[in-house]
Amino acid sequence: MILAIAMALSAGTAGFAAEPATVDFNDLADPAARAFVDPYLEMGPERLNDLRTVVRLGARLAEAELSPEDRQRLEVRRSDAEAALAVSGFDIAALLAQRWTVAQKRREAQIATNPLLEGAAVRLEGYLIPAGTGPDGRGIGYLVPVVGMCSHIPAPPPNELVRLYFEPERGTGSIYLPVSVTGTLRAEASDETIHLLDGMVRMQSLWRLDADTLVAEGPVPTARNTIVAQDPLEALPAEEINQTRSSSIGARKK
Repeated sequence: MILAIAMALSAGTAGFAAEPATVDFNDLADPAARAFVDPYLEMGPERLNDLRTVVRLGARLAEAELSPEDRQRLEVRRSDAEAALAVSGFDIAALLAQRWTVAQKRREAQIATNPLLEGAAVRLEGYLIPAGTGPDGRGIGYLVPVVGMCSHIPAPPPNELVRLYFEPERGTGSIYLPVSVTGTLRAEASDETIHLLDGMVRMQSLWRLDADTLVAEGPVPTARNTIVAQDPLEALPAEEINQTRSSSIGARKK
């Protein structure tokens, strides 16, 4: 995929008639920042919750003021979680030793942009979230890979959220309209809070796309989900835990 993008971008600079390179949201992140082993993604939600239990109850047991009954109850629960992890072949000490290193690498994977796409002419399909107009009268919106993102589903990482600028006559007031956009993509940080279906939502984007064309079309194929908590032991809603199992962040341990 990286080679295909590079070849398409190279072709785009070779002649004025060349078509924009077709990219998807997974291409927007720097692949080098994602090339790390994330052992927590291999655990599955049940064993990851066991590890959280070990950490949480360990902190509780370190408290001085616990009744003998409470202490025994917590020790039994912690032992059960440790046994479940051991049976599944997980090394608790090794996992905990990597916790903050993995957290930092996850953060980098969410904010590093693909240098091959800086200033590139691209074609990108996604769902449009209108966000009003700018001081110059141009329409502003956000492109997201999955319908419902930012309102019913958490926002994508900043390097997969695209702030879109377009001419007013090309815009629409419809939320989550599937669109195909061509234009020039640039790395540009923005941070805005807008009103969506469920209230005010913070939109942190690291990409700007100035549209040459904006066409309503669809449906748009669902992109791979890359939403994961930066801290591997941060609790997530059940549906989001399931999504992280197919996350593309991190290389899978063979």
